[in-house]
Amino acid sequence: MKRVQKQFGLRLGSASLALLALLSAPGCVAQSRYDNLVTQYNAELQQRRQLEDESGRHQSQVDNLSAELASKDEAYSQLASASQADKARIEELMAAVDAAQKAFPTGDTSDGVEIFRTIGGIAYRIADQLLFASGSTEIRDAGKKALLKIAKEINDKGYKNVRVDGHTDSDPVVRTLGKYPLGNQELAIERALSVYSVLTKEGKVPDAAFTIVGFGPNAPVEKQSTTDAAKAKNRRVEIHIAIPPKN
Repeated sequence: MKRVQKQFGLRLGSASLALLALLSAPGCVAQSRYDNLVTQYNAELQQRRQLEDESGRHQSQVDNLSAELASKDEAYSQLASASQADKARIEELMAAVDAAQKAFPTGDTSDGVEIFRTIGGIAYRIADQLLFASGSTEIRDAGKKALLKIAKEINDKGYKNVRVDGHTDSDPVVRTLGKYPLGNQELAIERALSVYSVLTKEGKVPDAAFTIVGFGPNAPVEKQSTTDAAKAKNRRVEIHIAIPPKN
């Protein structure tokens, strides 16, 4: 652009000098020649103004693009920081899962406990057959042993936010309907309360840490719960533990 303006400036200067030379020359100057030079001068002046306007528009576009690039750089930096924080958080929660898993080695008598990472912490998924007899809320010995291991982990780590979820399959309560007239929802809550009772009374976890929820059949692990195997997976109690970030 500077090169164009420089070249244009030379052209304009030549026309201006020519016009000044004619005006200062002795004698009469042909009117037509004078008029032509004036017309040429005005045209070159107009062209120069147009070039200056175009240069200003280009500079405005450059400024806008520079601002947009700076904004995108800032957004990218924020995303990179968030991604790094998310990665560190996932690693933190997976370490918590690994630590919890050590209490339930393969082949242990407490088989039936699955430990997994959640968005805000970790969870224990405990199979129905480990905890209860069919239609019952009384916890078996093997189930109690598993719950006491979980209680120790909660106490050792100082976890303060624990939710116990009771789940059932979709089959209606029939045999124990007199005991649970509200059906699966009531059975789910009673089972969650039984787990809570062991964790607090025998496991010595402070009861202020707990929330109790009865989902009944409304949150199945297996959506197509028509087979016995699928129904067995849906009958469970889950203990969800919120783990605050370290930083």
